[in-house]
Amino acid sequence: MKVLLIALIAMLSINNAFSQTNFNEKSEIIDSLMLNHLVHKGKRPIYNILLYAKNEKTGYEYFGGQGSIGKRNEKRVEADYQYRIASITKTVVATIVLQLEEEGKLNVNDKAYSYLDGLDFLNFDEFLILNNTSYAKDIRIKDLLQHTSGIADIFTDKKSRFNISVFLNKKRQFTPEGLVDIYYKYNLNKEPNNKPGESMHYSDMNYMLLGFIIEQVTKQKLPQVIRDRIIEKLGMNNTYFEYYEKEYGNGKRVDTYLNRINMTKKINSSYEWAGGGLVSTTKDVAIFIEALFNNELFQNSSTLDKMIDFSDNKKYGLHYGMGISLYKFNDKLFYGHGGYYGSLLIHEPIDNITLSINVGQVKLPSNNKIFMKNIMDVIMNE
Repeated sequence: MKVLLIALIAMLSINNAFSQTNFNEKSEIIDSLMLNHLVHKGKRPIYNILLYAKNEKTGYEYFGGQGSIGKRNEKRVEADYQYRIASITKTVVATIVLQLEEEGKLNVNDKAYSYLDGLDFLNFDEFLILNNTSYAKDIRIKDLLQHTSGIADIFTDKKSRFNISVFLNKKRQFTPEGLVDIYYKYNLNKEPNNKPGESMHYSDMNYMLLGFIIEQVTKQKLPQVIRDRIIEKLGMNNTYFEYYEKEYGNGKRVDTYLNRINMTKKINSSYEWAGGGLVSTTKDVAIFIEALFNNELFQNSSTLDKMIDFSDNKKYGLHYGMGISLYKFNDKLFYGHGGYYGSLLIHEPIDNITLSINVGQVKLPSNNKIFMKNIMDVIMNE
């Protein structure tokens, strides 16, 4: 028996050593892929890439970064550098809306009007007019979550006009109310994409309205609600709502670029708010999505099922649920969201595979899909 025990221990040691060697090789390959994807010259530089990945089935985990802070600072980045997660914020906001539904404080089938009518600056009766007819009262909370309200978007439908305004006033501090003023100034209330519930049109204004609804229901400011319900609950110590609360965490930031424009240092992005205002790290947002799929944020598993139900938008050829999208890698289905500044957060719930990445460039190169496939091949390989 003693001889058999010694043999088993020796076998386990060999297997563990082999696994560790295999994991080290995987990390070296990922480091090499990231280094090769950096670009320091040309119109679309990529100075840094941050990555967190975990495959629970194999036991593999990676947390690292390659490159420098940016052109202005050649200091090498580390794994826990912070960045703007942009629209990944929408998944956080959607989670809170569904938490409020579980608590009986709202229903996603409720008309948004019943929560927003009291906000004078919104003038919600006029928020969506199509062919001289107002349809604002027909918008459900569900339509806002799924981008089926038809509401136009400042950032895409008036992209040139808005960008010129931002670049001419790079340090301008926006407010949520001020963005509503801009929405009306651009006459976007009279340029909707569709009647509520009749098609999908991605619009940050949907999540602006959800932010207002959260504030109306909780009687708290949105940054505080996110901090109480998500950030502090999960111990996301390097995450905060930029421009609307004090900075939290290690204070280490990468520079992210739109072509050659340093968006981190030169542009005040307070216009993001509920549609994309969080700063975080790859590890912190991975903690969030893993908690989401481990049912740590909802009381009932059926709430998560509702969140990832794509049936309403599938008829339009799109896979977008309530603040969450569907992605496919190597025949496996991942759930998550992308962000404007080159970020992606996805999770595969069967084998529990998580990928959280930030590539510091808005205008990603044509080979980025190949880069992502190569990264995923390494992470998913058994």
